[in-house]
Amino acid sequence: MAKGIVVKIWNVKAGSGTRSASAQISDSIAYIENPEKVGCPLNISNANQIGNELAYVTNDIKTVNGLYVGGRHITDISNATEEMMQVKEFFGKLDGRVATHGVISLNEEESDPKNAGKLMLLLNDLMEVVFPQNQVVYAVHTNTENLHIHFIINTVGMNGKKIHMDKKFMKEVLEVSVNKLADKYGFTPNEQWKKDRKIDDMSIAARKILLRKLIDHAIEQTDTFDAFIAYLRADGMTVNVGRNISVQMDDMAKAMRTGQLGENYSVGSIRERLTTKFDSFRKGQASDFYEAIMPEEMARITPIRMKKYKDMEPEERKEVIHLLKLKRNPWQESFRDNWQMQRMADDLNQIGYVYKLVHYYSKGTDSSKEAMTEIINRRKELGAERKELKQLLKGYKPITDIYEEMKQYMVRAYLYDSYGMTDYISDFMKYKELSERLEISFGKTVEEVADYVAETKAQIFYLKQQEQELSKQYVAIKKYTEQGKVQSLADEYSFFHAVGHSEAAYQAKEYGIYSSDLKYITPENNKDIEIRVMTIPDIKEDKPLITTTITVMKNGIVIKEISSKGMDEKKFNQAIYEIQEEYEIKKCSVVKSKVPRNIRQI
Repeated sequence: MAKGIVVKIWNVKAGSGTRSASAQISDSIAYIENPEKVGCPLNISNANQIGNELAYVTNDIKTVNGLYVGGRHITDISNATEEMMQVKEFFGKLDGRVATHGVISLNEEESDPKNAGKLMLLLNDLMEVVFPQNQVVYAVHTNTENLHIHFIINTVGMNGKKIHMDKKFMKEVLEVSVNKLADKYGFTPNEQWKKDRKIDDMSIAARKILLRKLIDHAIEQTDTFDAFIAYLRADGMTVNVGRNISVQMDDMAKAMRTGQLGENYSVGSIRERLTTKFDSFRKGQASDFYEAIMPEEMARITPIRMKKYKDMEPEERKEVIHLLKLKRNPWQESFRDNWQMQRMADDLNQIGYVYKLVHYYSKGTDSSKEAMTEIINRRKELGAERKELKQLLKGYKPITDIYEEMKQYMVRAYLYDSYGMTDYISDFMKYKELSERLEISFGKTVEEVADYVAETKAQIFYLKQQEQELSKQYVAIKKYTEQGKVQSLADEYSFFHAVGHSEAAYQAKEYGIYSSDLKYITPENNKDIEIRVMTIPDIKEDKPLITTTITVMKNGIVIKEISSKGMDEKKFNQAIYEIQEEYEIKKCSVVKSKVPRNIRQI
């Protein structure tokens, strides 16, 4: 028998009991409190099982007529089963593990019934530390040589979370907590749990970060695999090499495989990093000219690049230094300030916008289904490109980490180097040290690293914006398709697009381009009419704008004419649709007349 306090737990699953619900719950209640207070038993297998476990735990012979029975988050122990089931029902978690049954036992020499109270306090403290949100019923049993306490825990907590216990939880949490509380209440801790056990106070996440840094530094300082392993061992680590590398520091409870630290820390990756660390940066396939979305939309999201620092004028450099002192990134701000999505304000304009999207992405078939499929495919391609770039950047993390640290000293080092401000000499020396690390350990200059990081992050940013815009476009097409507003798309869009007023207005608004255009539209289903469309630059209240005039002619005679002059966008678009409906215009052909292009850019 183990020396010291002992804890055991096991799960209770639904449907594992052999006794009826009534019998199990009746036993529970009869031996806990007054049988007259029994409520109606729940005819649920989970309730059966909980009741069965409670009946055993609270047996009055073992507990000295219920003297040592208690509970947590239970208002009435006689209704403990019902209260536990209410929580399960509230959160809809009635299946699987319904309860956890545990036992804590003391040494024979400490099993005086007088210690029953302290054992209950220990159990209370344990539940507060380990399971603070869970209902618990417990009872001290005095019918054996070893005083022990049974406890039944509802697997579903008051917060709706379901507990899970495995061997790792037992060793790292439960056994450790029980030993600490044994000390507190004057019981003998379990010697076996203490034996050869190291307590790792560091979280797993923090431990992984530390190990990655140590391995990165070892790779930086060595050139061969054998030298790398020797460096780690010289650094005080226990290292075992086989198909995998396992490392263990003195304060770690157990060793950890380097592969658990990420893709860049497997045996193969470490070997590759050692042999390629002086190679030039590998770049992804994405470029600033990658166009996945409609050309008009590309202009909206293309970031205006700031000059590189070395190419700036003195005044520009001063502004950059000022922003850096404020812990702001002027390059990233440039992206945000120069990228701005514009959305059309009214429904008709939005429909026209959707028509244009469908036409473009369906490659002229005007099928909304094909357009949405194409958008999905393009978005997947962009996602794969972006993932590749991020993985490449992640692979150079040891190098970029040095660069990021250098940025902390960059401004003050510049002030010392360029202006002789001696207050910043320590920053300059640190910057110089890090710069030498880059060159000696990786064969890279700070300018080379800075350019690579800036370019890669810009590409990632650029691809991300395209993904987001494609998602918005997909949602817009889907929305209007489901609403029935994109029905007969090939017919409706053909005329609206042929008129081209919205596109011309968009060019004027977004890019300041105002141009004249003359075209003749002939409906394929109505050859008796011809529609002349004249678009010209105009001025209203001293502001430039685009005016479009639509003239419907039959046998050369004007039968109807509308103009955007004096109309807002919504009313003019409505007038276009009225002409389309009135003359039952379906698909149409367009002939542009050769007129002087009166183009001006504002």
